[in-house]
Amino acid sequence: MDIQKFVRLSALAVSTSFAAALLVAPPLAYSQKPALPHSVNFGTHAVGSVFNSVGTGLAKVASDHGPIRLVVQPFSGPPAWIPSTNREGKPEIGIINVTEIWQAFTGKITPRPLPAGAPEMKPPYGPHPNLRLLTLGTDLSLGILVRNDSPIKSMADLKGKRLTWDFPAFPANILSGLAALSTAGVSIRDIQTVPVPEVVSGVRALMEGRVDGAVAAVGMGIVSEADARVGVRYLPASQDPAGISVAQGIMPGGNVTVLRPGPAGIKVDTPIWSYGISIVASTHMSEEAAYSIIKTWWEHWKELGPMHPQFRAWNPDVFVQERATIPYHPGAIKLYKEKGKWSANMDKNQAALLRGELPMLR
Repeated sequence: MDIQKFVRLSALAVSTSFAAALLVAPPLAYSQKPALPHSVNFGTHAVGSVFNSVGTGLAKVASDHGPIRLVVQPFSGPPAWIPSTNREGKPEIGIINVTEIWQAFTGKITPRPLPAGAPEMKPPYGPHPNLRLLTLGTDLSLGILVRNDSPIKSMADLKGKRLTWDFPAFPANILSGLAALSTAGVSIRDIQTVPVPEVVSGVRALMEGRVDGAVAAVGMGIVSEADARVGVRYLPASQDPAGISVAQGIMPGGNVTVLRPGPAGIKVDTPIWSYGISIVASTHMSEEAAYSIIKTWWEHWKELGPMHPQFRAWNPDVFVQERATIPYHPGAIKLYKEKGKWSANMDKNQAALLRGELPMLR
């Protein structure tokens, strides 16, 4: 055989072998799913806060049982991490309440004009459209606290009475107070406002008799102290749908829920203005990473209960709610559809949220 013929036959054999190999070869790397990150950061409030405790519990469960390690990264508050999460996805996850995440997503203070008599307030954020919801959690509750021996029995009885107000150290409490009053159609113009720096000092003013009512969150240590020293109780919020609608125009994502006796200040079944906890990421997080983290929480949620009182009702039934205030992450939607928790109505809500609308206020 001459040399040229040998070369041609060899080239043909190589070509045929290569073609056969392509038929049985595994998919190329670029067609494979992206690798999951080894770890991600979880932005929380400062150490000692409820949100830090909740974030720490979620991070432990995800790290113990899932392929991605969650590293808690405490901040002074969401304004310290929201911009970088929106811009570059760092930290990858954060914890925030449903109203504040709506403010951060839209760059607005409220979806409707504040009630007459309310102070002018500037939005705490510019718009951050890349934020996405992973899951909702249990509710935070806030109301108006009075002393046990007070003749005030309802929100309407507050008219003409002294109520803690201003809260320059944490202005968001103004919205909480307005929402609670608005459920019963009570205007801030009906109240004698007494300036206090924040809610803890406000409860102290109630103990000392300097005010008749104090804006306070359920579960605060200072409320337990006040209950032990002088005896306190929360006024019932109104469950009137019209009043709740007004309150939701102040704090989107909130609602009136009935709390059972147990927490300090809750003596009987008491309707209270409540708003949920949001665990959020951004469009920078891959669908696979979001899906994996939420799946781990879904499968191991029972381990959360003993870690903190806020986890007592934290279960898959609260992960998907129609009162979500920002769009869900695609990875979250994929899991919730697999679990049968994502309804056709949630598809409509998601579309509305992506347009910047609030379905609950239609």
